[in-house]
Amino acid sequence: MKKLHLYIISIMALSGCDKFLDIKPKDKFIPTTVTDYENMLNSGTMVNYGDMYWDLQSDDAFLPEGEPGNLYSARQVFARLIYKFNTSPYDQGNNDYTWSEGYKRIFYCNSVINNIMEATEGSEASRRSIRAEAYLGRAMEHLLLVNTYAQHYDGATAATTPGVPIALIADISAKFTRNSVQEVYQQILSDLNAAVADLPLKNRPTKFRATKAGGYAALARTYLFMGDYANAKKNADLALGLQSELKDMNTYQIIAPGPFPNVPGTPVGWTNIPDAQLNTETIVARHFLRPMGLGQYVCASPELTALFTNDDKRWTLYYADGWPPAPPFNYMNRYGVKIFLRGDYYNNFLGVPEMYLVRAECLAREGKQADALADINKLRLHRITPAAYKAFAPADFGNDAERVLRFVLDERRRELAFTGIRVIDLKRLNKEPRFAKTIKHTAEGTVYELLPNSKEYLRQLWPNATVFNPDWPLNP
Repeated sequence: MKKLHLYIISIMALSGCDKFLDIKPKDKFIPTTVTDYENMLNSGTMVNYGDMYWDLQSDDAFLPEGEPGNLYSARQVFARLIYKFNTSPYDQGNNDYTWSEGYKRIFYCNSVINNIMEATEGSEASRRSIRAEAYLGRAMEHLLLVNTYAQHYDGATAATTPGVPIALIADISAKFTRNSVQEVYQQILSDLNAAVADLPLKNRPTKFRATKAGGYAALARTYLFMGDYANAKKNADLALGLQSELKDMNTYQIIAPGPFPNVPGTPVGWTNIPDAQLNTETIVARHFLRPMGLGQYVCASPELTALFTNDDKRWTLYYADGWPPAPPFNYMNRYGVKIFLRGDYYNNFLGVPEMYLVRAECLAREGKQADALADINKLRLHRITPAAYKAFAPADFGNDAERVLRFVLDERRRELAFTGIRVIDLKRLNKEPRFAKTIKHTAEGTVYELLPNSKEYLRQLWPNATVFNPDWPLNP
């Protein structure tokens, strides 16, 4: 195992993953055809993305400790440590899924990228198209990893700031170095541009498979994180030019106890919102390793609660006063907040709403208030009850560009809560003094503070990987 320099947990054992690497163990299947490589992208490993526990670090999360309804002590030790802003929540013996699963998926993508052009059967076009999907997948994993384990991108310092290892080959025995933030972002952009060139225009058989709109959406997100608002807007425009349909959430309803009638009070699927791969608003589908994310595990913080009204379908469909949905316990009565109960296998990857939000933020930053609000109005038209819906104009904000931008950012927070985006948004917005904020969580009688631009935003590299790579510089 000492050659496993990235330490992809159990990659040699899980589901015969070694068959996709450069070694050729006896009696193991080795992919040779285009279909073989395409099936790697169809695997159960590839439908997951991210780590929902990361959201516990954000200002969206609240873990009440009182009984009944204690959500803090019911969580695993690592989850409680993340909530307390501990930078090393995972000991060497624990699995940090962001790292292990992320690099595992990268290795799947690398197997496709490195080998499919020599595969038998299939056309040149199909080989290039499947390789493009692997480029997209590799880029998105590196993007999440660099934002979890490194300081946020800053053009002035990125070249000298430690990022994460860039993995471009499917060889678990290779030696990897910790690349700079600049190098990681350059690789991400290179992969995404390669992906866009060959991704198909139309949907694959399932939305877990990518199209060209997904490539543009990933570029829009990447450029937004970099603070390159011109390119973020350009790519959001391109993504929306290919896929822009929103679904009116007023057509959805609570159907508790959901699709499992033999489990009283279950929230899993407790609305009739379709899951990620069936949702109109999905561009490319993924969900958390635990498909319901933090559903049942966390309450909206008082600050997040204050951003919603009861006329917002996201509030009434994704959150509930109590748990189970009926008595015996009511978080709203005791704490003035709701528990997050989103039960559908929702998309945490790339979607249409995010593209409207990216474009709106870029337009607001350009001072194009009316255009920015037009995108927000369109999104809210599909989220707010008809009787309460209002189309906003710059005059509603005193024609103040700053107020419009803050409204756009609030809408982004409402829409993307608990999808794995908020911590990155906090990191990037903290680079601007006007948006810098201190987050406070209380646990076990102690108030923990996360200061703007604090080193405590940086999760320590996974000990299972660093123990075999003593030359990697660690986070502070």
